[in-house]
Amino acid sequence: MGQRKCEQPGMSAREVLGHPLRIRIVSACTLREMTVAELARRFKVSVSTMNRHLRRLVEAGYLRLRVESRRGVRKHMYRASRRATIADEEFAQMTMKQRRRASVEVLRDFFRHTWQSWEAGTLDERPDSHLTWTLMRLDEQGWTDVMSELATLLEACIEIQAASLVRLGESGGEPIPTTIALAGFKDARERPGQIT
Repeated sequence: MGQRKCEQPGMSAREVLGHPLRIRIVSACTLREMTVAELARRFKVSVSTMNRHLRRLVEAGYLRLRVESRRGVRKHMYRASRRATIADEEFAQMTMKQRRRASVEVLRDFFRHTWQSWEAGTLDERPDSHLTWTLMRLDEQGWTDVMSELATLLEACIEIQAASLVRLGESGGEPIPTTIALAGFKDARERPGQIT
């Protein structure tokens, strides 16, 4: 699932992100600041329920809170300060139900972004975009090696983004909104011993 752990001592990413709504909140706050009311409306929960989840995410270092005052009214704005990731060791400690819920939220966000890009015509707008998937047959060492390479590639992409943001800040250029998706999972179409 990822390599980064929760920042607050005694609070694991598994505990904080174990609730599927929290993964969705961090994802929503990645691209822009959002208010409590916006988030509550988006996810169809009460403001008090949303406040409880936001408080936990701020304490754990996943969200940054900025308070804005206008004409005596305080507005709480939330923005993601880190990725909603669960370390491999923590993912292994989760129950199957918790793993499935976390995976469903990641897939839900990915499919939503993909569909929006498809509808907007940006999915294949650039001739240098990339969309590939492949079925592989791996032994245990191959599985371990591929998962390690995926984690390394994700970290490299994050470093490339950081360098891009510096260049954009210097040039004043417009960023290219980009979705990167990496996945490695056991395929359900083939059972062990079955070769097609």
